[in-house]
Amino acid sequence: MVQTMQGATERNDRTYGIAFFPKRLATGLLTGALLLLPLSPALAKTTIRILSPKNGATVPGKVTVKYAYHKEGRANHVHIFVDGNFLEATHDDPVTLDLPSGHHTILLRAASRHHDLLKARASVDVDVK
Repeated sequence: MVQTMQGATERNDRTYGIAFFPKRLATGLLTGALLLLPLSPALAKTTIRILSPKNGATVPGKVTVKYAYHKEGRANHVHIFVDGNFLEATHDDPVTLDLPSGHHTILLRAASRHHDLLKARASVDVDVK
């Protein structure tokens, strides 16, 4: 038996610390903790999905955009862009947009309460008749 500098005792190529912890128990606890990490709300992602209109749809000038928005972390509301131009910030779902005739790209982006744009986004291309 040899006393080590850290207060542990070595015996048969194993180290027994002051608070003895068998390797299998420690490994099991660590594995269990790692499996639970994806369930942590802090790690969940903000997501946006446009439910309607569908990509490539032909729509009237007044188009209703329905979307699913899962807010986590800093996410607070959605910014709406049409053809790359900011249109409005909203908490409403659905939203009605008055668009001129032609081809348009509608983009929704998650934003913080300070209007910082976050990574979550969804877009559709529509033809307005």
